[in-house]
Amino acid sequence: MKKLTSMTFCLVAVVGILMSARIAPAAIMTFNSNTPANNSATRSNWLTAAGIVAPEYLVDFESGFVDNQDISGVGGLFPANLIITDTGASNDAIIRSGAGIINGSNPVGTFSVTQDELAFLELDFSANPVDYVGFQDIDHAETTGIVTFVGGGTANISFETTGVGGDSAEFFGIFRNDMPQITLVQLDASGDGRWGIDTIEYSPEPATLALLLIGGLALLRSRR
Repeated sequence: MKKLTSMTFCLVAVVGILMSARIAPAAIMTFNSNTPANNSATRSNWLTAAGIVAPEYLVDFESGFVDNQDISGVGGLFPANLIITDTGASNDAIIRSGAGIINGSNPVGTFSVTQDELAFLELDFSANPVDYVGFQDIDHAETTGIVTFVGGGTANISFETTGVGGDSAEFFGIFRNDMPQITLVQLDASGDGRWGIDTIEYSPEPATLALLLIGGLALLRSRR
């Protein structure tokens, strides 16, 4: 009887924590490096907010791709069934390599995915929704975007103009925070005709208090 009472008390405490965590208005968190030199610190802040040491999945385009390969809408290329699509008429999500190939800016490493800066370049996670997404954006001006969540809710994002030559890539991270998991990130860049993203990082979070609550309830039922 004492064990049952103790378990009930623990479950009530967890419920209280979960309810108190929902008092604040729901919102996502974004992390925007203002220079390439600040990429590491900004990424570290993103990881800390998400409560992880490193993402489960990384897409850096350094293996398995060739120059001028069009990956728009092609499935089976990336972990957890991520699909990258250009929704514009040109269907232009192209792997490119070479110094200055992105309107004077360089890929991160050898290859990056580039796009013609027309709406939208999409990162589609609908097959396996995620809790956080990070990437490095290359040679763009005043990019805006839309994040879509499980259930259909959305949030607008924006990030500042990068440099226009050399190693100009800047880190941008999204953490869902109190919102449902992320199913889609749409990026609408503007500028001089071509931009790119590289080093995409993503995955679901580890077990949360909600999962612990479910497990505790199951244990309580089995003991009864």
